[in-house]
Amino acid sequence: MRMAVVLALALLGALAGPGAVKAADWAIVPSVTARTEFNSNLNYNFVAPVSDYIFTLSPTASFNYTTDIGQLQGKLGLTGLHYLSHGNLDHIDQNFQINGQYQVTPRWSLSLRSAYISDTSLTEEFLASGLIMTRTPRQSIQANPGMTYALTERLSSTVNYNFIKVNYQSPQFQNYLTHQVGWRLQQQLKNERTILMGNVLATESRYPAQDNLFKNLGFQLGGVHKFSPDWEVNLLGGISISWMDFHTQTLDVSQFPYLITVKQVKVRQTKASPFVNLSLSRRWKSFYITGGYSREQSASGYGTVSDNNHVYFSMNYAFSERLSFGLTGDYALTSQISNQKTLRNDFLNFGPQANYRVTEELSLIPGYRFGLRDDITNKQNAKAQIVWLMITYTPRTVASEKRPTTPVGSKPATPSGPEKRGAPGRYLTF
Repeated sequence: MRMAVVLALALLGALAGPGAVKAADWAIVPSVTARTEFNSNLNYNFVAPVSDYIFTLSPTASFNYTTDIGQLQGKLGLTGLHYLSHGNLDHIDQNFQINGQYQVTPRWSLSLRSAYISDTSLTEEFLASGLIMTRTPRQSIQANPGMTYALTERLSSTVNYNFIKVNYQSPQFQNYLTHQVGWRLQQQLKNERTILMGNVLATESRYPAQDNLFKNLGFQLGGVHKFSPDWEVNLLGGISISWMDFHTQTLDVSQFPYLITVKQVKVRQTKASPFVNLSLSRRWKSFYITGGYSREQSASGYGTVSDNNHVYFSMNYAFSERLSFGLTGDYALTSQISNQKTLRNDFLNFGPQANYRVTEELSLIPGYRFGLRDDITNKQNAKAQIVWLMITYTPRTVASEKRPTTPVGSKPATPSGPEKRGAPGRYLTF
């Protein structure tokens, strides 16, 4: 996280330097959300599910600082959770994000995406690995700096580095560390609506407790096409070649019948699998829909690497300026690759949500979600039903009001790298 803070301060210093102050634009958006929820199966247990009422209070502040040559965005969020019957699960979640971009010269630019998240919910783990876990404290740190050079007016080359560190409080899960280096070549076509790109990614994930090592080399081709300002399609496809080194026990019978010992043997497993990332969005006057499909590999707290197939959708219809109705859903099929066998799991969740604006600053948000966790390997499943009511208060934005600003967390028109699950605009709850 120190790297992210240093880079963020460097970007802020550059943005606030001489010549940039007069053109600066800034905005601060505070908000407070109170939520009461009933969950019929807190941990998606296969046997003896545990239910509870959960009360949540979430103060959040987002900021945006913009100049003619760059932008710095951030989010500071705290969420206090109180479980009515299981106070041992009470926790204060933290979500801090810093994102920025800075135009050094007409050809050179720098970018940064970073986050620190501490929570006990299942949401972050599902977004990262497609797996459902027990509600245990989980901390993740991510820093993703990048550098882009414009070869021509339409052709650019980007190099980026992604650092991810995840720690779990429960000893049943394995901490892991991921390093990723990527290179992207991006070409905008003359029609101004199509961008073609190619990515090369090298990834290394390490589990220190088990001394397991996962390496991946990925090649991707695709692009972004806008049929209209309200209709966009993104597609990346390619191949991932992975190597996994792990230790396993074997019997040494070389001195039989005098001596039989157990020794640790290092084994390497090699696999090639397809990579797909498809998403589309379409907006009408009162209706919006987005969806996608992805297939990729990622690390998880189970000390393994998983092949993840993921389908999601989200839609929203505005009946009036005050009332809107949404429906979201996710389906994930995950195969965990281990040194013993492949474990297959899938997870389905979907549900509606309404949003009623009582005033410009106050909104009521009731919702319902059904979840189904299925252990395909061992033929067992678990269900959960969640009902909630949220009250959100967002006071007027504190801003310089010189130019419109981009909301924190919004997706750029041209992606800066492979997007993980949980892209802005999607709503998940467990």
